[in-house]
Amino acid sequence: MTPFFLARQPIFDRKLQMHAYELLFRDSRVNSNRGALDDAATTAQVIRNAAEVGFDRLTRGHPAYINLPQRFLEEPELIPLDPEQAVLEVLETVDLNERCIDGIRRLRERGFTIALDDFTSGDAFDAILPLVDIVKLDVLALPADAWAGEIERLRAHGCRLLAEKVETREAFETLRGLGVDYFQGFFFARPRVYRGRQLPPGRVTLVQALAGLNDPDSTVDDIHELVSRDVALAVKALTYVNSAACGLSRRVDSIREAIVYLGRDRIRRWVSLFVLASAESEPDERMTLALQRAKLCELIAARGGRQDPDACFTVGLFSMLDTLLDTPLAEVLQQMNLSADMRAALLAHAGGTGAVLGCARRLESGDSAEVDCLGIDSGDLGLLLAEAVCWTDEVLRELGLD
Repeated sequence: MTPFFLARQPIFDRKLQMHAYELLFRDSRVNSNRGALDDAATTAQVIRNAAEVGFDRLTRGHPAYINLPQRFLEEPELIPLDPEQAVLEVLETVDLNERCIDGIRRLRERGFTIALDDFTSGDAFDAILPLVDIVKLDVLALPADAWAGEIERLRAHGCRLLAEKVETREAFETLRGLGVDYFQGFFFARPRVYRGRQLPPGRVTLVQALAGLNDPDSTVDDIHELVSRDVALAVKALTYVNSAACGLSRRVDSIREAIVYLGRDRIRRWVSLFVLASAESEPDERMTLALQRAKLCELIAARGGRQDPDACFTVGLFSMLDTLLDTPLAEVLQQMNLSADMRAALLAHAGGTGAVLGCARRLESGDSAEVDCLGIDSGDLGLLLAEAVCWTDEVLRELGLD
């Protein structure tokens, strides 16, 4: 059987609140679907694998966007999904014959939300627009000066609009101004969603704590003092140390013992995570992306034979600091005494750690099929991404953020 892996790409509404996830499945041998199976078999695997893992677990209670090829549109009885779980995407490659149009109508009658995928322009799909709830507009394939006209034309059919492949803040702001309802693209996985010119006063202490934890010159005593003076943080740290995840043979009752048993880097990593989590009062997709990226960087580093997987975890986590703190990354890093290598990795993807971060970001966007990543087989990269996704959900539950 051909192995599959999954990624999940968030879809946001106009207020940048979570709307849904698109589940992205690929042939794990090449980190893309290059035709090892036909579209119908691929969709069957997607549905089966997602059901085995659990839709609620994969999407954290949000709808899942899933592509439907020709056969599933012509034989809609093959789709075992709950209409509350999924938005069904009609691929741009389908032949809109009578059976296909009838199948779309029947799916809609069953209560499914129907989306038209990768739309650019033209009237080829006008026949089904009355049956379509959401049109996914491929903004990279359509010239920017044509966006307004096409959006207005689609609005006349009563469709909601989802801009996909949004790559820049400028594109996002323009499309939001044109009335687009939902947004998806690599821009939202990058740490550039929010901006500010100064750290909000309430976040200064947060950054100072992170700076102290990750100062390369910090000692065990420094970390012990920083963690111990915050009772809630100390309790969380000790709870983690004594959890099954750490596998210690006896109970640890002090922060100093925890540092000795687990090592300074591991404790520093987890305390940084707890500190960042404390900045959010409720679950936030930005924290999910930060944790997923951090774990993916760690897994890539370990599989690639690097000696610094903990440092790579920290770089992955910190690469989302500007999003998490609503402040440009360069300004945040100015207040943190990080090593030159870590700073270069974060700001320019330079050096070995930067290469790991760059690989993780390409994996998140599904754009790594042709990229060499520490010599790791692309199929293994896909499995690492799936592992990072599942690990993230477990950690969020441990932190009480899920």
